[in-house]
Amino acid sequence: MAMLRDDFKYFRSNISCHSLLHVSYNYRCSMSRKLEDCHEIINFFNYFELMYCYLRIDDKLMESFAFFLLLLASVAYLLLMSIVVDHFFTPTVKILALNLRLNEYFAGVTLLAFANSSPDFVANLMPIRKHGALFTCVIGNSLAVLLVCGGMICFLRPFKIDGHSTVQNLLFLVLAIDLLHFLIVSEKKMSRTECSILLCFYVIFLIVNIADLLLIKYTIKKLRSELREQRYADLKQRKKMALLKDLELNDVINYERRKTDKLGKPLEGADDDDYRTYRTILHSPSNSKNRLLFGDLWDSINPYSVFEWKVGNCFRRTVMILKMPLLLLITLFVPVVDYDKYKHGWSKLLNCTQIVTNPFIIITAVHSKFASVYKSWYIDFNTKYSVWSFCLTVPLALIVFFHSRTDMPPRYHFLFITLSACSSLVLIVVCVGEIEILTSIVGVACNLSETFVDITIGSLTNALIDLMANFNLAMQGYEKMVFAAICAGPFFSIVVGLGIPFLFNSHVRKRGSSDWLYGEYGDNCYIFIMLAIWTQLWWCLSLNFHSRRSMGIFSWILYLLFLIYTIAAEFDLVHEFTKDRFFDLQ
Repeated sequence: MAMLRDDFKYFRSNISCHSLLHVSYNYRCSMSRKLEDCHEIINFFNYFELMYCYLRIDDKLMESFAFFLLLLASVAYLLLMSIVVDHFFTPTVKILALNLRLNEYFAGVTLLAFANSSPDFVANLMPIRKHGALFTCVIGNSLAVLLVCGGMICFLRPFKIDGHSTVQNLLFLVLAIDLLHFLIVSEKKMSRTECSILLCFYVIFLIVNIADLLLIKYTIKKLRSELREQRYADLKQRKKMALLKDLELNDVINYERRKTDKLGKPLEGADDDDYRTYRTILHSPSNSKNRLLFGDLWDSINPYSVFEWKVGNCFRRTVMILKMPLLLLITLFVPVVDYDKYKHGWSKLLNCTQIVTNPFIIITAVHSKFASVYKSWYIDFNTKYSVWSFCLTVPLALIVFFHSRTDMPPRYHFLFITLSACSSLVLIVVCVGEIEILTSIVGVACNLSETFVDITIGSLTNALIDLMANFNLAMQGYEKMVFAAICAGPFFSIVVGLGIPFLFNSHVRKRGSSDWLYGEYGDNCYIFIMLAIWTQLWWCLSLNFHSRRSMGIFSWILYLLFLIYTIAAEFDLVHEFTKDRFFDLQ
């Protein structure tokens, strides 16, 4: 009996949760509750327990319908994450870049690259990927970002690329990929020292970019001083003036340069107004402090835009309808701080309520996830600590309400960016976790390998999220920041997005772990991403760093070839580039 108990314990701890899809329906409910892997990979919802214990699915037709609903749920999570990134996270990045006096390139390679890479970074930390082909997943995601998002920017907004920054970022990316490839393959495992080397590589990258930013500012200051001393406009002085003008264009992010809205339409008064004007444009000393209090609240939470509905086509209107309930739900507790909006997004009554609700919801979600107590198919939301936030937030909300006005944001409105950033990160973590689980379930149900799903559906999903945010920024005139983030985001995903998960994953330090880290599609992704990087360098040098629509079309064709080859390899029509593995049984 003791031996049987040990065997059953070993069975529960070593069997994948996805394996219950291949057993009889009569056993799936009990397996979803007893397998340890089913409790480790779930996030906020246990979809297997929901399907087989509460909905009692016991035939193929109902199961197929349930998988279809799970696929729709993943689309809903995708829409939710796109709303968070577009309406809350991206404006936060722009405001931080402006207040820190960063130029577009440095803001792109740091803040925006982190924002774009954070979903991939969060996914790598999840238990569902503790034995996953992380090298293949990250390289596949990087390939999608470079070719799909980069191609979109070149096709929609041809512009003059900053030569030295682009070449520097792409060469850093090549070095990071080769370094990671060497560290994984050389010793068949990843040690803590090798993980630290990856993280140190990102520190070097930051130091180089900071030095580059400081040198630009020093050169601008030096040129201005020299031009003030010279009286005659000779050839040498004209060259200095041209260089100074070029450097000043990229010195800091300029909100006054923005001429279009999110649909690419000209803004009224864009030539005269800047972000400071939008703060006080509705202010009048004669107005009462609570003028139009409830009307202002309705305008802030109303997800319907008459202008976007009129100019939008059928597809855009459909997306608007799908987004409206999600946007309304998020707007109720996540504050908006956006310098491109009137009053910078300030709504007195709404923001005062968010001072109370936002910390309560964030603390509840984080605490519940760390506790991971499930009384049913969903997580038990624990409010043990979050209720104490009312002791601080309720008096603070009352103070803000009596001090502030409805027609102009207070001076401390900038501090709301903390609530917006924290809640955005929590929502991104939740959405990424649920999408990762749902896509893996649907993939296994369709008899597809998890790695194949990750580098095709998963990579396109991550690229689509970046595409939505990058498209809006590019149409607003920040294509240089977007292109810098597209080049630097994959670098962050490789050195930090893998360095930290490797550091805390004890399984990667076992000899032979390189086999599952690399996966069967590792060489495919490695070869195609090298083709993508070197062809981008070739395009830049050939066209004198002027992006063209042909660059975007070429990028899309190259990614389409990658998808065709990967699909053909998955269905055994061709052999992948990876060598066949042989095991020595002696």
